[in-house]
Amino acid sequence: MDSNEYLLSPNAYQSTGAANHQLVIITQLLQIAANLRHIDEMLLWLSHSIGQRLELEAIQFWTNQNYISGQSSVKLRAMACRHSAIPLHVLCNEQIAEVAGNLLYDRRAVKPQPVVNAFPTSQSDMLAHYKLHYWTAAFLSHNSLLPPMSDDFSSGAVATPLAMVISLFTHQQPLMNLPANVSRIVEYALSIAKNRGLLTNMEAKPFSSPANVADRAQPKQLTLDDLIPRRTQNVSAVQAGNPFSSAVIISDKRARRVYFAVDGKRSIAEILEVVLVEKEELASALSFLLKQKLISLYTPDGNAVESSIFLNPL
Repeated sequence: MDSNEYLLSPNAYQSTGAANHQLVIITQLLQIAANLRHIDEMLLWLSHSIGQRLELEAIQFWTNQNYISGQSSVKLRAMACRHSAIPLHVLCNEQIAEVAGNLLYDRRAVKPQPVVNAFPTSQSDMLAHYKLHYWTAAFLSHNSLLPPMSDDFSSGAVATPLAMVISLFTHQQPLMNLPANVSRIVEYALSIAKNRGLLTNMEAKPFSSPANVADRAQPKQLTLDDLIPRRTQNVSAVQAGNPFSSAVIISDKRARRVYFAVDGKRSIAEILEVVLVEKEELASALSFLLKQKLISLYTPDGNAVESSIFLNPL
């Protein structure tokens, strides 16, 4: 046995598998965030990314939209379907919009259930015909104003307090925590959107034109690649005192390689070059090491980074 190898439970690595989806989505979003010019671009990207990673049949983002006239409506801001054969009218119709609107009004999520329990018979039969047998919905709000859709300014639409229903359709019975898991990803994404200027504070003036978003100064956003992992304990010091103290093995070869590439100086991007693994493999290993509290993340300035967002199981 290598004297530098530390023991972790064989089942510990498996328990982090689902959390890798979240870490991968967040990592990829941080990499493309600088190129996004409107919040709907981010929501569209999220719909495809979340839908693909979590194997959803369809995902929709519904929000309120206020107007200068004082009226309000429910808007479908983004949607992605796993199969292109599903006609648009199956998921974009008054019955689906009414259910989403009621949830926005009640400000609540819905636990996973058969579509027949949530929609009128005509709608549920149509959904089932296309193998959309189960449905659930997440609700979240954010202390920000959501700009109108890029093609909606001429209608008198104004920036609206952000409340969102994420409607999720699946073929098989999903896990009960699916809505909470999706909310967690989107909440972090909205924080990125606010930092990028795609959302604004509630106290700020409403958006008056699409140019406001594109022209707004973009603050520098640290990405995961910039962060520097540090080991939470000194291997040599521990083993010098007692070679068998906490002498456990990191059984997964990939996580072990990443762990021993961590020296407190290399950034995640530099570690990727050292260990020569794919980005998703690195994300999986980092998630495992963070979960086991073997490493912590720091900014280049030496400030600790809260890593719990990456550790909540999906």
